[in-house]
Amino acid sequence: MLQFIRTYAGSWVVKILFVLLIVSFAAWGIGDMIRTGGISSTVASVGKVDIDRAELDQEFRRQMERLRPMLGGNLTTEQARQFGLLDQSLSALVQRALYDQAARDAGISVGPDVVRQRIAEEPAFRNAQNQFDAAQFRSVLRNNQLTEDGYVALLRRETARELVAGAVGAGVTPPKPLVQDLYRFRGERRVAEVVTLPNAAIGDVGVPDEAELTRYYEDHQVRFTAPEYRALSIAQLSADEIAKDIRISDNELRAAYDERADELGTPERRTVEMVLADDEAKAKQIAEAAKTKGLTAAAKDAGTDVITLDNVTRNELPEIGDAAFALAQGAVSDAVRSGLGWHVLTVTAIQPGATKSFEEARDQLLAELRKEKAMDSLYSIANRVEDQLASGAPLEEVAQAQSLPIAKIAAVDSSGKAPDGKDAAPGRANFAAMVQTAFQLASGATSNLTEAPNNVFYTVRVDGVTPAAAKPLAEVRDQAIAGWQDDKRAKLAAEKAQDIAAKLKQGSEAAAQDVASQSGASFAMTTPFTRDARSVEGLPGELVRKLFEVKPGETVTGATADSQVVARLKEIIPADPAAADATLATVESTVAQGLESDIMAQFGNALRNSYPVEVHRNRIDQFFASGN
Repeated sequence: MLQFIRTYAGSWVVKILFVLLIVSFAAWGIGDMIRTGGISSTVASVGKVDIDRAELDQEFRRQMERLRPMLGGNLTTEQARQFGLLDQSLSALVQRALYDQAARDAGISVGPDVVRQRIAEEPAFRNAQNQFDAAQFRSVLRNNQLTEDGYVALLRRETARELVAGAVGAGVTPPKPLVQDLYRFRGERRVAEVVTLPNAAIGDVGVPDEAELTRYYEDHQVRFTAPEYRALSIAQLSADEIAKDIRISDNELRAAYDERADELGTPERRTVEMVLADDEAKAKQIAEAAKTKGLTAAAKDAGTDVITLDNVTRNELPEIGDAAFALAQGAVSDAVRSGLGWHVLTVTAIQPGATKSFEEARDQLLAELRKEKAMDSLYSIANRVEDQLASGAPLEEVAQAQSLPIAKIAAVDSSGKAPDGKDAAPGRANFAAMVQTAFQLASGATSNLTEAPNNVFYTVRVDGVTPAAAKPLAEVRDQAIAGWQDDKRAKLAAEKAQDIAAKLKQGSEAAAQDVASQSGASFAMTTPFTRDARSVEGLPGELVRKLFEVKPGETVTGATADSQVVARLKEIIPADPAAADATLATVESTVAQGLESDIMAQFGNALRNSYPVEVHRNRIDQFFASGN
């Protein structure tokens, strides 16, 4: 529930446009899911609102896309379910439905003024001068396939939900004693004397005899084990490769030039001044006045402002572009309606467009036509490859039939390295994903055709598996001896560190600096640190934690990768919440968030009593079962 509330504290445009991006994700995989065989597609009911299977699928895929970059770009549907993303997606949809109904029944209505303010405050719609830019606003919406009306509707729903949540969580005041105690706990600082003994300071430890070396090798075989290697065959299909072999005739180029003449070259740009009104009557009044005294004066008389859209194209004004580009320079439009309200426009400058000649556009057209035909061929070939692979055809047969090159990788481990430690396929795009796919297959198996970025498809076959195996002692003898010596030095250094700790424990009279010097170690005094410090001037995080569990004069010991560390607590510096420089705001905020989370959780339970939630788990399991 807390995450739900925090979501509303973020960027409005990111939240809303993120919802829209799911439309693109819904295009893949959804075809199979709408064939329900007569089963109701409702996966959950919240009061009078039904949540459809398609909504859950879209939200699920949005959550997958959010998590996929954190996992190296690879996340299967089954893995996402195991991570709990399907349940998380359903929970998010249920919460939205609960808040929508609560807002509706509370009579919350979000008016145009609130919507305008929200849009004006959104950073994504601001220009370099940090001012709202209508052209930027429309460009962002257009790039996300959203109209102004659609965005405004989404924004109203999100705002209503926030108002409900804000009303419930408003006025949460953290108890002062709790804040002060937490401030003391977090703000307390400590100072320690640190003696660091490098393992290398132990010097020569000799070499093990044969029996001891053998025993060390057997006890640490994981250090001397070669990883599993796999031999692979990779067939790859890419639009760029297909495009190289596509021939485009002059007639096709000429036809494309005639068809796209308006798109070639530089489009006409205009500087448009605009007034936005709440209703048509006011807009008409401003338009009539502007035709005689100018738009600026008419806007001033009407108590509103003029918005200037500098150097915009017709496409950058999707709902008012036709009206703006139909005006002569200096002319004033009639009232024009859009999702934001009613507009009155005038054009103050026109920069004519310019069209490229056929010869100037030839290379551009050739590249575009090749790419378009390549994309058409790409998906057609991909479908044929999928069908052939599904029928059990050997990879070589499929590759030959579809003219796909096959790359052979003799041996690669799960990290993409060859046995010599170098990259197994340097320069091959998407190779890490291919390797990950291969290591999920059995020996001899061929993967499904997988789509990768930049219009690339690939399939991988595992030609052979060399299991992980310990290297013979004779092969790793030098490494085993070096490992034994390192461990021996660390053990002796740890024993010496205990002696150092014992000397420091003798009392405050024992100078840590002298003890360090006598032991061949280094000495340092830390700066004051808090308990959440991960490391302090060579003091490992483990010892930071231990030093907050002891009294002044007491010692703690620990180790780093190549040294032993002894620390004696020197001083405790309390945090005083009553001090003039005490900053309690962060602590108060943390406590308030925790209280608000508890309150919102209780409110969520109360909403479920008012709007009963029924989840059809059997349908979800059937609709989203593996392989569907």
